[in-house]
Amino acid sequence: DRATPLGHPAVAGAVTTVKSKEEVPALLKKLKSDDANDRVWAAASSSNLLMSEDPAVRRLLLANNVVSELIERMTDSVPDVILQVTGALHKLVAIDQGAAEEVSRKNIFGAIQALIPRLAMSIDGIIKNSDDGAKLTVDERNIVFQTTDNLISILWVLCETVPWSLKQINNMALIPFLISFFKVIGKLPASLVQTAGQFLYTLTDANTHAQHTLLGHSGATQTLFALVNTQHGIDEVSVDDLTIVRILAGGILANIKPAALSQLEKTYRGHADGTPEAEVKPWDDLSRALLQVISSFIQFDVDAAAETAAAAVKSVIAAHAESEANGAEPP
Repeated sequence: DRATPLGHPAVAGAVTTVKSKEEVPALLKKLKSDDANDRVWAAASSSNLLMSEDPAVRRLLLANNVVSELIERMTDSVPDVILQVTGALHKLVAIDQGAAEEVSRKNIFGAIQALIPRLAMSIDGIIKNSDDGAKLTVDERNIVFQTTDNLISILWVLCETVPWSLKQINNMALIPFLISFFKVIGKLPASLVQTAGQFLYTLTDANTHAQHTLLGHSGATQTLFALVNTQHGIDEVSVDDLTIVRILAGGILANIKPAALSQLEKTYRGHADGTPEAEVKPWDDLSRALLQVISSFIQFDVDAAAETAAAAVKSVIAAHAESEANGAEPP
């Protein structure tokens, strides 16, 4: 279960259990209430019940079409409703493989695709402190960040657990959105940047479409290499958080390295001097640079880091170790 590190605000009075199956339809009906407070309450209650230790409660909600009801409410005009709904869907797909497949079949991808431009505009306003961004309260900003984290986390889980959803995720053209988080570290919650990095790492793993899309996105590899190789801190970002982001950046680059070298070979095929050394050197040096960052990560307490980030980092380290064992680039 990838619990969002940003967390979610508690909703007063949200139920955590039901005494009879008749209560469920009445609860879900409130998702369509004219009263926004009712919709927030119903979404938060659904989230609580989906996480119930009694699997029968989750099955009861699923039998009452909770997935479709929650996806429908992703179009709500009230940000707090969307936050609670996306939080519930994130929790659901993370703990229930069957539900994850149902969420995919019911086209959550279209609902997410419709939300991302709105969230991206809000994040841009916050970063640039534009008129629209400046008028948002701290709570309103946190809702933007938490909702974005939920959406990315949902896609990340589906990417890993529902293989046939990958084609739809590829078609969403998410690479520019995801890589943008690496360019504004320090201006967003570190956990949100890490979630974007974890998803991009998973998305580019053995995914030719995503690899070539990332390579074709202007400035993307330069941004990632700059992070891996930086010798400086970033204001408002702890050393631990920055180290995690740097490892994720290195892991993403390691995923796309074979495609990048193949692309360079094709580009300079037939040139008398071959591929310029300056083009190849960053890729040749990647293994060594990543090992140096990993070494610095090992020096601090992994348990103090967010569980999800630590798990992602361990995955990168394991993949890198396997590559080394197979004879790739000695450090």
